[in-house]
Amino acid sequence: MNRFAIPIMVLAVFGASSAFAAEPTKDECIAANETAQDLRQAGKLLEARTKLILCVATSCPGPLREDCAQRLSEIAAVMPSVVFEVKDGTGADLSSVTVAIDGQALPEKLDGRPIAVDPAEHRFVFKTESGATAERTFVIREGEKDRRERIVLADARSTAQTAVAPVADRSAFELDRIPTAAYVAAGVGVVGLAVGIGTGVAATSKHSALEGEGCPANGGTCPASASQNDLDSFHSLKTWSTVGYVVGVVGIVGGVALWVIAPKATETKTSVWIGPGSAGLAGTF
Repeated sequence: MNRFAIPIMVLAVFGASSAFAAEPTKDECIAANETAQDLRQAGKLLEARTKLILCVATSCPGPLREDCAQRLSEIAAVMPSVVFEVKDGTGADLSSVTVAIDGQALPEKLDGRPIAVDPAEHRFVFKTESGATAERTFVIREGEKDRRERIVLADARSTAQTAVAPVADRSAFELDRIPTAAYVAAGVGVVGLAVGIGTGVAATSKHSALEGEGCPANGGTCPASASQNDLDSFHSLKTWSTVGYVVGVVGIVGGVALWVIAPKATETKTSVWIGPGSAGLAGTF
């Protein structure tokens, strides 16, 4: 390629924007070239490109313009870019999406064209007109061209469209509205009944053994041959069985009473909503 071809190409691309700006002086051209080299070394390719565009102006010395044009070509070859595909929860394209890079909002909305960025870690914030936002962090590498990234936004309109028909009213026995105290009381009641039943069965067994030793079935005095330990055990088991039944009944009745007096809504109209990355129950409870 002719040595003058590169500057001519660059001027063709950037001439429109340069035509409205004041032509730089020779000193400004030299300073722009030197600054661009420092920026290139620091990885600030976008700023370096801006400086180099300045020093390819027709008012700059010819050899300097050639040098700047060559550097522009080198930066273009390694300048990374990323293309964002913004979708809603249904997979449909979202339009009118703005993006901010590291806190700096881009003036244009996303239109499917690649965005040139410096090689580095960047934080991207996407926002729709309805206010839905998403934040992503990407490490962009030098020379990475047209990297494609898919962004899903829970757009309010798409969320509304995915709402489904109302479901049946909830049962009057709403577990999530039973107070903790009711659970505790009912649990104690169940344990009490278990103790009452268990000790009752044991007492019955012990009583059968005492009958075998000559104790009257309907009460009365046991013969002297009967074991005192068996008699004491029988009476203890009988007592514990009675206590267990009492605790069991009181606990279960108390648990039911606590549940009954707990505040509950009079209406339980509900509906299910389903959105991108989330779902839930809506209505009056």
